[in-house]
Amino acid sequence: MFRTLRGRVIATYFVVVVISLLLASLFFLFFLSRYTRDRERKDLIREVIAIAKHVKKLSDGQPASPVRARQANPDSGVVLKILNAESEISKVKLLLIASDGTVIVESKARPVFGNRAIKMPEGIFSETGPRITERYFKRFGKNYLFATAPSFMDSSPVFLMAIKPVEEIGLVAGALVGYVAVAGLIAMGISMLLALYLSGALSRPIREATAAARKMSAGDYSAEVPVRGSDETAELARDFNMMAERVRAAYELQREFVGNVSHELRTPLTSIEGFSQALLDGVTKSESERNRSLEIINQESKRLVRVLRDMLLLSQIDAGGLRSEKRQVDLVDLMRKLENVYGMRAESDGQVFRVDPPAEGLTIFTDADRLERILTNLLDNAFKYTNANDTVTLSAGVSDTHVQISVADSGPGIPPDALANIFDRFYRVDKSRSLKHSGAGLGLSICKELAGTLGGDIKVWSLLGHGTTFTVTLPIS
Repeated sequence: MFRTLRGRVIATYFVVVVISLLLASLFFLFFLSRYTRDRERKDLIREVIAIAKHVKKLSDGQPASPVRARQANPDSGVVLKILNAESEISKVKLLLIASDGTVIVESKARPVFGNRAIKMPEGIFSETGPRITERYFKRFGKNYLFATAPSFMDSSPVFLMAIKPVEEIGLVAGALVGYVAVAGLIAMGISMLLALYLSGALSRPIREATAAARKMSAGDYSAEVPVRGSDETAELARDFNMMAERVRAAYELQREFVGNVSHELRTPLTSIEGFSQALLDGVTKSESERNRSLEIINQESKRLVRVLRDMLLLSQIDAGGLRSEKRQVDLVDLMRKLENVYGMRAESDGQVFRVDPPAEGLTIFTDADRLERILTNLLDNAFKYTNANDTVTLSAGVSDTHVQISVADSGPGIPPDALANIFDRFYRVDKSRSLKHSGAGLGLSICKELAGTLGGDIKVWSLLGHGTTFTVTLPIS
């Protein structure tokens, strides 16, 4: 039971409820006992005062006030009846004692003193007024509560006294212990039912999350946890579902990545295997056929190396293992360098290559190799998908804190529905056209990742039939 969250919640709730009920019962009985003791003491002294006054009125020959007795004869018989009646009602021993300690009249209640002088505990009488004290009565060997009040009988001073064993005071609280215990058991039962319900409500999202995690570990990535309410467990469910969605996306990307890598590697490997086997089998007879086979093997090998190099670069970026070596880079010199490299290519293919550097020299703090790799990939794409007599432009503009480097072409453009995925890995707008140009769909993804490592970003604008523009934004310093 204690191995589960619900069992621990129920056990904790049970312990808390038991301790709370015990403490509440103890405090309740303690304060109830104090209250009843104080109340009985006050009632006892008030009763003694009333009877003492009544006896004094009888002694003075005045009409008796209707306390409980109805006779006005001041003899001891009338007083005895009064004391017996009051003793029966109040459950105390009542005595009328002379100033020398002689018992004049006593009620029938125990203990019995008899009509003789009794040595009473000291300090229980006061001639100035009523007094209530708790003393040890040696005659009976226990503690008693003594309530006394001065009075008169036959013109002689006397004391009306009520005594009661201390252990009998506050018995009402003791009698309630059983009822308190029963009420506590009922409250405990109700609390345990509530604990069962609450523990189930608390542990249900955890159990659902656990079941969903087990499904995911077994390969079912569609598992989700229902979201109920807005508390912490609902937040846990939402976070779990977000995690599950990312796991699903990562799994799909992994599957797509493996498929794309397999495809990109299989194509050149198949070509290399086929043409090399043809050379070994002697299928190619002429020198030109053998040279053509060797040329294709060389091209496919380079393509294979290019794909593997791009994949290695992306894996380094994903692992955070690609270190940047930033320094001051003259952007104009870099653009002129690219002009020299791609100028001859454009001229041989019948294309136009324009370079528009900043009017004034510009130096930025960045990684020169990564920036050159970004611009090289963009220019390769631009020339690859631009026809003869079309134009490719490399330009740069400056704002207060950033530089914008653009590569624009007047090619066929990119469909609008493809722009959102243009930087995804292995994404190709036109698979037939990408196969024609030997593209693996990693170049733009590498540009995007490298721009991010330099603290910048890359955007694309394109219009079908009017060309495409890629803009790299980097901080100057």
